Amino acid sequence: GKAFAADKYYFDLDRWQAGGIISFSQTCFSEYWSTLPVIITNDEGDNVVDPWNFTHRMALGKYLIEHTGGEKIWGIGYSKHFFWGYIAQMDWQQRSGRFEDPSKWAAALNDGTPEAFLKGNISKKSWWGHMNLVFSVAVYCGAAEAGLVPAILLSDEFVEDDIGFQVCKKGWKRFFKTDFAAFLDAHNSIKKHKDDDALYRALWKAHTNTINAGMQHNLETQNLLPKEDRDVGLGWCNMVELLAATNWPLLSLESLLRFGSGYLPTLRLTGPETIQWMKENRPLEYTTIHSLYQLKDITNSTIHRACQFFARVSRWRFARNSLPRTLHVLTHGNPVQKCLALARVLTLALFPRSPLELSGIGLFAMSILTHKRLRN
Repeated sequence: GKAFAADKYYFDLDRWQAGGIISFSQTCFSEYWSTLPVIITNDEGDNVVDPWNFTHRMALGKYLIEHTGGEKIWGIGYSKHFFWGYIAQMDWQQRSGRFEDPSKWAAALNDGTPEAFLKGNISKKSWWGHMNLVFSVAVYCGAAEAGLVPAILLSDEFVEDDIGFQVCKKGWKRFFKTDFAAFLDAHNSIKKHKDDDALYRALWKAHTNTINAGMQHNLETQNLLPKEDRDVGLGWCNMVELLAATNWPLLSLESLLRFGSGYLPTLRLTGPETIQWMKENRPLEYTTIHSLYQLKDITNSTIHRACQFFARVSRWRFARNSLPRTLHVLTHGNPVQKCLALARVLTLALFPRSPLELSGIGLFAMSILTHKRLRN
């Protein structure tokens, strides 16, 4: 049997995935948030950070949340800050063992205990670790070069010299220096909601650029992954294109509490036997796995047309805010529920503007409606 068991988590995993919780103490962060190392101690630029340590990366995320606008903008406990969504992904990647050397996955399954979880080391052979590097350390370094937070020194000089890291850091610097700065300046204006939308458009642009650069510069570690887990990662990268098309605004802690963190696989996928175990023991995660496999195989032209469609659906804020529940039904619901959800989405779209757009959503809809049959 697998070592994983949900009851070994120090929080209610199922509730965290599904949403509907009301307290920070019920989140994945609660067990370690107050004990994260204080690594930013001054403004002199000599704060040394280990880029291959989970607690250091998480501490950078915590500092960004708490020092880029304050509670006046982000609310009590900074709960509206978008970076919560980023560090929730980091927590999932570490907790599921994806930051470990893939060659050791089959020998030691992560069980979700603090001993395994808080070891902290991130393998340089982990594709997930390299991809997260540019969504954590590079983000902080970009914000530092934009003058928002103190500079840091990296204990591994090869990270700073890496071309892919430099590209991503420059992209995040541009985001913080221009669009994020404009958001802070305009926050108190009557156009606040429009400013929020503009911020998220710029954020998703920086995000997709980072994905593309990260994938381009990490092919070697990508090839070290078992095919089953690699395809989940590549499918998730395509999923980001759809999220960007909707200008997805639900990255805050408030949104995670309400809608949940989702059903990403809590075990590393080392082979067909792991997939079968997920099917029998974690069915919602199993459905997500196969949805991501479908997205991994989707053609560029089809995903482009699907993005056009969802961009139309998401022109209204209320439609964007309802997307988590809509996508949950489209992924995990029965055929009748899926048809009803698709009907609502199509109504919001007010009919696609072109035959190409219609064919894109048609293919996307057919894959959703037949998904239950295919996975059985």
